[in-house]
Amino acid sequence: MTRLIGIIGAAFAAFTMALGPAAAKSKQEKAEELIIDAADTVSYFANDSAYEPLWDAADNAKAMVIIPKSLRGGFIIGASGGNAVMVARNDDGSWSEPTFFTVGSLSIGFQAGFEGSETILLVMTQRGMEHLLSTTVKLGADLSLAAGPIGAGAKAQTVDVLAFSRSRGLYGGVSLEGAILKSRGSWNEGYYQANVTPADIIYREKVSRPQSAVLQNAVWALAHRDQPAMMAPLRPAKTDPVTGEPLPEEPVYEDDAIYGAPLDPIESD
Repeated sequence: MTRLIGIIGAAFAAFTMALGPAAAKSKQEKAEELIIDAADTVSYFANDSAYEPLWDAADNAKAMVIIPKSLRGGFIIGASGGNAVMVARNDDGSWSEPTFFTVGSLSIGFQAGFEGSETILLVMTQRGMEHLLSTTVKLGADLSLAAGPIGAGAKAQTVDVLAFSRSRGLYGGVSLEGAILKSRGSWNEGYYQANVTPADIIYREKVSRPQSAVLQNAVWALAHRDQPAMMAPLRPAKTDPVTGEPLPEEPVYEDDAIYGAPLDPIESD
């Protein structure tokens, strides 16, 4: 048993080292890059119609945890890991400053291959929020977990976390059951240049950075993705100033409110 534990530890350590970039970067630089990568991941999910169940469920999510790159590999003993960032919904519908996590898991059994994945976790309950703001949480144990889109719909009302992923590789699927999320205090400190806890960031709003806007805006757009575009307001009928007769109506386009009415041919030149 001691030898087995040693093998598992060595495998996980080697896999974790493989996740890191070759060039040394500061915690602040790594956190800033993760913010951009997370925003790209959110934008991808928001523009792929295969994830419409995610759009629907996001309306009621209390927080989102984004894992832009999670790697999984192994033979008999498998390991997976990545970096994650969480933002929470504020009372006014906006989204909070980000707090950082690391995510990892080990598995033993017949397995072989390599896989990369992008994942969004929707935190659906207050219980889920409170657990994630603690030091460490285990998905499927401390928090109930369901995979979307299968877990969306009615089950989304009771499950703590809904997971939506896309993956590439030989494993052919993403399994987050048993994965551990742990707060990265050093990344929070590096990003904000202050010693703050996840609760300081999410609830107490002690810190902020303009660089967070790219992720906050992407998450807001995803959470409102299933709402129809606003129609242009009705315009009063125009009349001839001399005769008082109604003038022919100009065509009204559905997207005029967003892009403006089409220009006349002469004006467009």
